[in-house]
Amino acid sequence: MSSIVPDLELPILTVDDAHWQKISPSGDEGLEYTVSNREGFRLSTKGFKFTIPDGAVFSAPNIIQVVIGKEQLYATAFELDRSLYTLDAANLVPMYGSRKFSGFQKGQKLIIAIGYLAPPSEEFAQAKFTVLWAGVVNIV
Repeated sequence: MSSIVPDLELPILTVDDAHWQKISPSGDEGLEYTVSNREGFRLSTKGFKFTIPDGAVFSAPNIIQVVIGKEQLYATAFELDRSLYTLDAANLVPMYGSRKFSGFQKGQKLIIAIGYLAPPSEEFAQAKFTVLWAGVVNIV
């Protein structure tokens, strides 16, 4: 007899330099991920070293955001002692008035951004998000 763990059925995307959508002096563009499972996917940060900007008031990321179009923004916490995150309806929290996440749709292109979200302060009236890594996912 075997047991099936639903999360294991989700594809795993690995955070790496090849998929990082950063500005390159040579003009090279990062690779994009392709996912066919519309329920969600897992994101592995194992082995990836995030570069913290000089003078930053933080030492590590604290959030993973998923941006779908102009009106959907979702997030889950980034934790230092974890390296595998499930991005699905059970784990993604809507932000800034986005509707509840119910899965991905065929043909969507989304952005995953890992970074540090600082709360509003006297200096910044809005929360400030510092991107430390970003990738693009195509849902097929």
